[in-house]
Amino acid sequence: MTTLALVAGCSTPKAPPTPPPPVVRTVKPLPPMGAVEEMSIPDVDESGTYLTPNRGVTANTALWHVRMALNVAALSCYGSNEIAKVQYNRILHVHQAALREANAAVDRNYTAAYGSGGLQSRELLNTVVYNFFSLPPVQPTFCKAAIEVGAKLLAMPSSELLAYAPEALTALEAPFQEFYEAYADYLRRLAEWQSRFGGTVSVVVSPTPLPPPPTPPKEITAGFVPPPGSVPMPRAREESGQMLVPNPPPAIMVPAFPLTKPAS
Repeated sequence: MTTLALVAGCSTPKAPPTPPPPVVRTVKPLPPMGAVEEMSIPDVDESGTYLTPNRGVTANTALWHVRMALNVAALSCYGSNEIAKVQYNRILHVHQAALREANAAVDRNYTAAYGSGGLQSRELLNTVVYNFFSLPPVQPTFCKAAIEVGAKLLAMPSSELLAYAPEALTALEAPFQEFYEAYADYLRRLAEWQSRFGGTVSVVVSPTPLPPPPTPPKEITAGFVPPPGSVPMPRAREESGQMLVPNPPPAIMVPAFPLTKPAS
Protein backbone atom coordinates (compact mmCIF):
# COMPACT_ATOMS: atom_id res chain seq x y z
CA MET A 1 0.00 0.00 0.00
CA THR A 2 2.83 2.36 0.88
CA THR A 3 4.52 1.67 -2.46
CA LEU A 4 1.32 2.38 -4.44
CA ALA A 5 0.86 5.67 -2.64
CA LEU A 6 4.40 6.75 -3.51
CA VAL A 7 3.92 5.86 -7.21
CA ALA A 8 0.65 7.77 -7.38
CA GLY A 9 2.27 10.80 -5.80
CA CYS A 10 5.07 10.84 -8.39
CA SER A 11 2.82 10.63 -11.51
CA THR A 12 2.81 13.70 -13.81
CA PRO A 13 -0.64 15.31 -14.42
CA LYS A 14 -1.81 15.47 -18.05
CA ALA A 15 -1.56 18.86 -19.80
CA PRO A 16 -4.89 20.49 -20.74
CA PRO A 17 -5.92 20.13 -24.39
CA THR A 18 -4.60 22.77 -26.79
CA PRO A 19 -7.34 25.30 -27.57
CA PRO A 20 -8.31 25.73 -31.22
CA PRO A 21 -6.77 28.69 -33.05
CA PRO A 22 -8.78 31.88 -32.78
CA VAL A 23 -11.23 32.58 -35.58
CA VAL A 24 -10.12 35.61 -37.57
CA ARG A 25 -13.15 37.45 -38.87
CA THR A 26 -12.79 38.72 -42.41
CA VAL A 27 -14.70 41.84 -43.39
CA LYS A 28 -15.64 42.32 -47.01
CA PRO A 29 -14.54 45.76 -48.25
CA LEU A 30 -17.40 48.15 -48.94
CA PRO A 31 -17.65 50.85 -51.63
CA PRO A 32 -16.66 54.34 -50.47
CA MET A 33 -19.17 57.05 -49.57
CA GLY A 34 -22.15 54.69 -49.73
CA ALA A 35 -21.72 54.01 -53.44
CA VAL A 36 -23.17 50.88 -55.01
CA GLU A 37 -21.18 47.77 -55.84
CA GLU A 38 -20.06 47.03 -59.39
CA MET A 39 -20.21 50.67 -60.37
CA SER A 40 -18.54 51.88 -63.55
CA ILE A 41 -15.80 54.46 -63.29
CA PRO A 42 -13.99 56.20 -66.17
CA ASP A 43 -10.54 55.34 -67.41
CA VAL A 44 -7.50 57.48 -66.66
CA ASP A 45 -5.36 59.40 -69.11
CA GLU A 46 -1.57 59.34 -69.39
CA SER A 47 -1.21 61.56 -66.32
CA GLY A 48 -3.41 59.33 -64.16
CA THR A 49 -6.35 61.75 -64.19
CA TYR A 50 -9.78 60.23 -64.69
CA LEU A 51 -11.40 61.16 -67.99
CA THR A 52 -14.33 63.51 -67.44
CA PRO A 53 -16.46 65.76 -69.68
CA ASN A 54 -14.40 68.69 -68.39
CA ARG A 55 -11.18 67.68 -70.08
CA GLY A 56 -9.68 69.86 -72.79
CA VAL A 57 -12.21 72.67 -72.40
CA THR A 58 -11.61 76.26 -73.48
CA ALA A 59 -12.03 79.17 -71.09
CA ASN A 60 -15.60 79.96 -72.18
CA THR A 61 -16.60 76.30 -72.04
CA ALA A 62 -14.97 76.02 -68.60
CA LEU A 63 -17.06 78.95 -67.38
CA TRP A 64 -20.21 77.36 -68.77
CA HIS A 65 -19.37 74.02 -67.11
CA VAL A 66 -18.83 75.88 -63.85
CA ARG A 67 -22.28 77.39 -64.25
CA MET A 68 -23.80 73.93 -64.88
CA ALA A 69 -22.00 72.52 -61.84
CA LEU A 70 -23.33 75.31 -59.63
CA ASN A 71 -26.80 74.70 -61.11
CA VAL A 72 -26.56 71.08 -59.94
CA ALA A 73 -25.43 72.25 -56.50
CA ALA A 74 -28.35 74.68 -56.28
CA LEU A 75 -30.76 71.80 -56.90
CA SER A 76 -29.13 69.08 -54.81
CA CYS A 77 -27.46 70.76 -51.81
CA TYR A 78 -29.79 71.00 -48.82
CA GLY A 79 -29.59 71.77 -45.11
CA SER A 80 -26.41 73.58 -44.15
CA ASN A 81 -25.35 73.50 -47.80
CA GLU A 82 -28.50 75.19 -49.09
CA ILE A 83 -26.55 78.41 -49.43
CA ALA A 84 -25.45 76.98 -52.79
CA LYS A 85 -28.87 77.86 -54.21
CA VAL A 86 -28.73 81.41 -52.88
CA GLN A 87 -25.25 81.84 -54.35
CA TYR A 88 -26.26 80.43 -57.72
CA ASN A 89 -29.21 82.80 -58.13
CA ARG A 90 -27.02 85.72 -57.09
CA ILE A 91 -24.29 84.71 -59.57
CA LEU A 92 -26.82 84.60 -62.42
CA HIS A 93 -27.87 88.15 -61.58
CA VAL A 94 -24.44 89.69 -60.88
CA HIS A 95 -22.59 88.02 -63.77
CA GLN A 96 -25.45 87.83 -66.26
CA ALA A 97 -23.57 89.61 -69.06
CA ALA A 98 -20.41 87.50 -68.67
CA LEU A 99 -22.42 84.27 -68.68
CA ARG A 100 -24.35 85.39 -71.75
CA GLU A 101 -21.09 86.12 -73.57
CA ALA A 102 -19.69 82.71 -72.58
CA ASN A 103 -22.83 81.00 -73.83
CA ALA A 104 -22.59 82.84 -77.16
CA ALA A 105 -18.93 81.82 -77.47
CA VAL A 106 -19.76 78.15 -76.81
CA ASP A 107 -22.56 78.35 -79.40
CA ARG A 108 -20.04 79.74 -81.86
CA ASN A 109 -17.62 76.90 -81.15
CA TYR A 110 -20.25 74.22 -81.79
CA THR A 111 -21.60 75.93 -84.90
CA ALA A 112 -18.10 76.12 -86.36
CA ALA A 113 -17.37 72.47 -85.52
CA TYR A 114 -20.72 70.82 -86.31
CA GLY A 115 -22.76 73.28 -88.36
CA SER A 116 -26.48 72.55 -88.10
CA GLY A 117 -25.69 69.63 -85.76
CA GLY A 118 -24.17 71.94 -83.19
CA LEU A 119 -27.24 72.05 -80.96
CA GLN A 120 -27.50 68.27 -80.72
CA SER A 121 -23.78 67.94 -80.00
CA ARG A 122 -23.91 70.58 -77.30
CA GLU A 123 -27.03 69.05 -75.73
CA LEU A 124 -25.24 65.71 -75.64
CA LEU A 125 -22.29 67.12 -73.72
CA ASN A 126 -24.57 69.16 -71.45
CA THR A 127 -26.39 65.99 -70.41
CA VAL A 128 -23.12 64.23 -69.66
CA VAL A 129 -21.87 67.21 -67.63
CA TYR A 130 -25.07 67.41 -65.57
CA ASN A 131 -24.97 63.66 -64.89
CA PHE A 132 -21.31 63.87 -63.95
CA PHE A 133 -21.86 66.55 -61.31
CA SER A 134 -25.01 64.77 -60.02
CA LEU A 135 -23.26 61.58 -58.86
CA PRO A 136 -24.98 60.99 -55.47
CA PRO A 137 -22.09 59.58 -53.37
CA VAL A 138 -20.01 62.69 -54.08
CA GLN A 139 -22.69 65.28 -53.29
CA PRO A 140 -21.63 66.02 -49.68
CA THR A 141 -18.05 66.93 -50.66
CA PHE A 142 -19.15 68.48 -53.96
CA CYS A 143 -21.57 70.81 -52.18
CA LYS A 144 -18.76 72.14 -50.00
CA ALA A 145 -16.58 72.75 -53.06
CA ALA A 146 -19.47 74.44 -54.88
CA ILE A 147 -20.07 76.83 -51.99
CA GLU A 148 -16.37 77.76 -51.88
CA VAL A 149 -16.28 78.40 -55.64
CA GLY A 150 -19.57 80.29 -55.51
CA ALA A 151 -18.23 82.60 -52.82
CA LYS A 152 -15.16 83.37 -54.92
CA LEU A 153 -17.26 84.09 -58.00
CA LEU A 154 -19.40 86.54 -56.06
CA ALA A 155 -16.32 88.28 -54.67
CA MET A 156 -14.75 89.04 -58.06
CA PRO A 157 -15.76 91.36 -60.89
CA SER A 158 -17.24 89.84 -64.04
CA SER A 159 -14.10 90.79 -65.95
CA GLU A 160 -12.13 88.16 -63.98
CA LEU A 161 -14.58 85.28 -64.43
CA LEU A 162 -13.12 83.92 -67.65
CA ALA A 163 -9.57 83.78 -66.28
CA TYR A 164 -10.73 82.07 -63.08
CA ALA A 165 -13.03 79.55 -64.81
CA PRO A 166 -10.43 76.78 -65.42
CA GLU A 167 -9.28 76.93 -61.79
CA ALA A 168 -12.89 76.92 -60.58
CA LEU A 169 -13.73 73.92 -62.75
CA THR A 170 -10.73 72.00 -61.38
CA ALA A 171 -11.88 72.73 -57.81
CA LEU A 172 -15.43 71.58 -58.58
CA GLU A 173 -14.18 68.38 -60.21
CA ALA A 174 -11.69 67.51 -57.44
CA PRO A 175 -14.23 65.67 -55.22
CA PHE A 176 -15.14 63.42 -58.15
CA GLN A 177 -11.51 62.65 -58.98
CA GLU A 178 -10.99 61.73 -55.32
CA PHE A 179 -14.08 59.53 -55.34
CA TYR A 180 -12.96 57.66 -58.46
CA GLU A 181 -9.58 57.03 -56.87
CA ALA A 182 -11.23 55.78 -53.68
CA TYR A 183 -13.50 53.49 -55.69
CA ALA A 184 -10.57 52.10 -57.67
CA ASP A 185 -8.79 51.41 -54.36
CA TYR A 186 -11.93 49.66 -53.08
CA LEU A 187 -11.92 47.41 -56.16
CA ARG A 188 -8.27 46.54 -55.53
CA ARG A 189 -8.96 45.69 -51.88
CA LEU A 190 -12.02 43.68 -52.85
CA ALA A 191 -9.96 41.60 -55.28
CA GLU A 192 -7.34 40.98 -52.58
CA TRP A 193 -10.02 39.97 -50.08
CA GLN A 194 -11.46 37.53 -52.58
CA SER A 195 -8.09 35.92 -53.34
CA ARG A 196 -7.10 35.59 -49.65
CA PHE A 197 -10.32 34.40 -48.11
CA GLY A 198 -12.19 32.86 -50.99
CA GLY A 199 -15.07 35.24 -50.73
CA THR A 200 -17.84 34.55 -53.16
CA VAL A 201 -17.73 37.95 -54.81
CA SER A 202 -17.25 38.99 -58.39
CA VAL A 203 -14.99 41.93 -59.07
CA VAL A 204 -16.19 43.85 -62.10
CA VAL A 205 -14.15 46.97 -62.72
CA SER A 206 -16.49 48.27 -65.40
CA PRO A 207 -19.78 46.36 -65.76
CA THR A 208 -20.91 48.84 -68.39
CA PRO A 209 -17.76 50.20 -70.00
CA LEU A 210 -17.84 53.98 -70.07
CA PRO A 211 -16.75 55.46 -73.39
CA PRO A 212 -14.70 58.64 -73.15
CA PRO A 213 -17.04 61.60 -72.73
CA PRO A 214 -17.43 63.98 -75.69
CA THR A 215 -14.68 66.55 -76.11
CA PRO A 216 -15.93 70.12 -76.58
CA PRO A 217 -14.75 71.94 -79.72
CA LYS A 218 -11.90 74.42 -79.69
CA GLU A 219 -12.32 78.15 -79.19
CA ILE A 220 -13.43 80.16 -82.22
CA THR A 221 -12.81 83.89 -82.44
CA ALA A 222 -15.68 86.35 -82.25
CA GLY A 223 -15.25 87.19 -85.94
CA PHE A 224 -16.55 83.77 -87.02
CA VAL A 225 -19.35 83.93 -89.59
CA PRO A 226 -21.79 80.96 -89.53
CA PRO A 227 -22.10 79.08 -92.83
CA PRO A 228 -25.18 79.89 -94.95
CA GLY A 229 -28.29 78.03 -93.90
CA SER A 230 -27.08 77.23 -90.39
CA VAL A 231 -29.71 77.53 -87.64
CA PRO A 232 -28.72 79.73 -84.68
CA MET A 233 -28.49 77.81 -81.43
CA PRO A 234 -30.94 78.92 -78.70
CA ARG A 235 -29.58 80.84 -75.78
CA ALA A 236 -29.77 79.40 -72.29
CA ARG A 237 -32.06 80.99 -69.75
CA GLU A 238 -29.70 81.98 -66.99
CA GLU A 239 -32.49 82.10 -64.43
CA SER A 240 -33.47 78.45 -64.86
CA GLY A 241 -30.44 76.72 -66.28
CA GLN A 242 -32.51 75.13 -69.04
CA MET A 243 -31.97 75.35 -72.77
CA LEU A 244 -34.64 77.09 -74.84
CA VAL A 245 -35.26 74.66 -77.68
CA PRO A 246 -37.89 75.71 -80.29
CA ASN A 247 -38.61 72.09 -81.24
CA PRO A 248 -37.36 69.32 -78.92
CA PRO A 249 -34.66 67.29 -80.67
CA PRO A 250 -35.08 63.53 -81.02
CA ALA A 251 -34.09 61.36 -78.08
CA ILE A 252 -30.35 60.89 -77.76
CA MET A 253 -28.66 57.88 -76.19
CA VAL A 254 -26.19 59.57 -73.87
CA PRO A 255 -23.09 57.76 -72.60
CA ALA A 256 -23.53 59.35 -69.18
CA PHE A 257 -21.83 58.53 -65.93
CA PRO A 258 -23.91 56.19 -63.73
CA LEU A 259 -26.27 57.75 -61.24
CA THR A 260 -26.09 55.62 -58.09
CA LYS A 261 -28.42 55.55 -55.11
CA PRO A 262 -27.19 56.76 -51.72
CA ALA A 263 -26.88 54.21 -48.96
CA SER A 264 -30.09 53.71 -47.01
